[in-house]
Amino acid sequence: MMDGGLTTLVLKGPPTAITELSLPNTLRLLVLAPHPDDFDEIGVTLRFLSRNGNSIDIGVVRTGSGVEDSYRPGLTRADKADLREREQRRSLQFFGLPENRLTFLPLANDAEDQPVESPENCAALEAFVMEKAPDIVFLPHGNDTNSGHRVMVSLFRQVARRSGRTLAAFLNRDPKTIEMRIDLYMPFGQDEADWKAELLRFHDSQHQRNLYTRGHGLDDRILNENRAIARELSLDDEYAEAYEVEF
Repeated sequence: MMDGGLTTLVLKGPPTAITELSLPNTLRLLVLAPHPDDFDEIGVTLRFLSRNGNSIDIGVVRTGSGVEDSYRPGLTRADKADLREREQRRSLQFFGLPENRLTFLPLANDAEDQPVESPENCAALEAFVMEKAPDIVFLPHGNDTNSGHRVMVSLFRQVARRSGRTLAAFLNRDPKTIEMRIDLYMPFGQDEADWKAELLRFHDSQHQRNLYTRGHGLDDRILNENRAIARELSLDDEYAEAYEVEF
């Protein structure tokens, strides 16, 4: 695991572009997504690493969270979860991720259909992570207003401590992140932004919810955050995805 410049990454130093790291293609990557579309929010980074030759697995919590009743009236909670699963499968097919790399995690959820922190969920996540044996794990940042993000980070930290392995967690910033340190970033331009926007729009239930509640789609919501990151880092590129690294 301690290859490709990660051990020499000075977390208190200036943020480093992922493109400047020499990450070996033997490193195994795992994305832990408390919701469908969390993978897509960091799609440019993941496409770069996929093209680098790194294997990528993804575990997505099965949930219908975020599907408004008005989107398709009459849907049950299970129907909403099925809908979001179909959206995720279509987006990953567009991305080019092999079907056998995708697992929907049957974690217990609360009344809001967000994953809960429980011994049973921790054991289920531990079994999945140990099976995949990743070197780097991508997941949303825990300092976040979304309870699903907070719970996933907490569960993963428990799993990592018990694993007996050295893991690197890349905690990504999204519009609901309250505050975080930026250690790594993935810069990108308009062509990649257009591709990412198309990827995000496969999650139509979330795209329409954002259009209705915020006046702009899921694609613009995420890309506006990527623009803000690039401005904060004073990059020549218009967009960037950002990560805090935790070992």
